[in-house]
Amino acid sequence: MRTGRFSPFRRVLSVVVACILVTSLTACTGRGGGQLPPGAGFTGAASFGFSFSCEDSGGLNPGTGRLHIELSYNDKGSNPIGSAFSIHGIVDTIDPVLESMICSGQNPPPDGNRLIFLGRYYLTSSPPSGFPSTCPTRDNSTAPMCRFEVIVQDNDKNRAPSAGDSFQITLSGGTALTSEFASETVFYTRGGLLASGNVTIG
Repeated sequence: MRTGRFSPFRRVLSVVVACILVTSLTACTGRGGGQLPPGAGFTGAASFGFSFSCEDSGGLNPGTGRLHIELSYNDKGSNPIGSAFSIHGIVDTIDPVLESMICSGQNPPPDGNRLIFLGRYYLTSSPPSGFPSTCPTRDNSTAPMCRFEVIVQDNDKNRAPSAGDSFQITLSGGTALTSEFASETVFYTRGGLLASGNVTIG
């Protein structure tokens, strides 16, 4: 299990990484939910649920690629930034042409069982003491939201509940649409093997 701050994240593209080939021809999906167990620095479990898709809409004409991300995350105990909290994550706002180029093909994720995606988030609970005051506490289109990164791994390659899959989340206080988080903006990270639940990537 990883905690605390760590070095900048270097990614191929700011929106999704594990689902993008050099030719930008991809189509991949991921979904899942479950719980991380308590651990060092975390007195309670953390629950999550997510859905991800990056694919075209089909049809006879050239497909219009669409990127979709929904994330819920709830740290249920005390943690390095204070008390329990929860967030909701959504897709980044990007140019529709770029979105279509990224999610335009029919290939599975090149990493096979590993998916990395980035997006925006807002609080759905009271802020813990260590939560940055610069990050919006609700979905507000007039203010830029802070950003998250999630890494999930489908280790067992089946759709049954499994403790073999993994989930990691990183929260940044930054709002810029970039492919890496500067280390000074990262204020929370948690991850490890699931205590319950399942992750499916296809």
